[in-house]
Amino acid sequence: MPYPVLQLESDSAETIEQLGSKPKFWFRVKGDDRPWLFKFARPETGEDWAEKIAAGIAGLIGLPHGEIELAAFMGKRGSATPSFAAKGHDLIHGNEILAGHILRYDAEKRFRQSDHTFGRIVKAFYDIFPDGPARRESLTTLAGYIVLDAVICNTDRHHENWALLRSSSPSGQTIHRIAPTFDHASSLGRELRDEKRMALLKGKRILDYVKKGEGAIYFKETDAKGANPLDLGIWAATVHPSYFEVWLNRLKNIAVEELEMLIFNIPDDRMSPPAKEFAIAILKCTTQRLSEITL
Repeated sequence: MPYPVLQLESDSAETIEQLGSKPKFWFRVKGDDRPWLFKFARPETGEDWAEKIAAGIAGLIGLPHGEIELAAFMGKRGSATPSFAAKGHDLIHGNEILAGHILRYDAEKRFRQSDHTFGRIVKAFYDIFPDGPARRESLTTLAGYIVLDAVICNTDRHHENWALLRSSSPSGQTIHRIAPTFDHASSLGRELRDEKRMALLKGKRILDYVKKGEGAIYFKETDAKGANPLDLGIWAATVHPSYFEVWLNRLKNIAVEELEMLIFNIPDDRMSPPAKEFAIAILKCTTQRLSEITL
């Protein structure tokens, strides 16, 4: 059954602002106290359905994620998600975190930020979370981010696309926990035209496409390009197996049919048959590669 599409009224927007590279606005859903964010999908892209499918995959492996609904506003496609920062919680993005823990880290440099390395993210977590369950939980969830990115070929995990939630205990002690994963619009070949998808499928060049993607997390600060999401997932899982094992095991237990259903449920007027076929081919390719990791 196709996913429903949340239809927003012309007067739905409470606050319109430029958050990142695309216009978005906050609105309210009747009967829900949480503010919701509508994000426009850029024309000729599948950014809306990429978000929906990614959230579905996160749900299958049990990774905390932002809730996603397909949505439309004044005839324009997009996706909608409720805020997961509950009252009393502040969302602290990765650039702010790294600027506070890495000497001379440039929090304003969003593109080609080679200081945004996996090792430095891990170091910041070690600084913030005390040794014990909180640190293990945060690093395990971070590993889940990396596995999800590898599965869907998410090339946009820049330093504002992960975050911590900060709150205070009754005694005034600061508490941190890693936020659910969010913002997966740059995934699953969402930027391609159908002609290109069909050419890649016909030529059996899916792995070539997967391996070509440059992510926004780097292996080393001296690298000219961000790490390929699949390469990063395979490398990080072998270096930190205790954090990745749970996600890889869960991924192995997901039937291909479950992944396919997430894609088939996207309405045909949002995602064309070639786009669906190509997204399924990507998922089969990446999950196969990840299943071959020996920990």
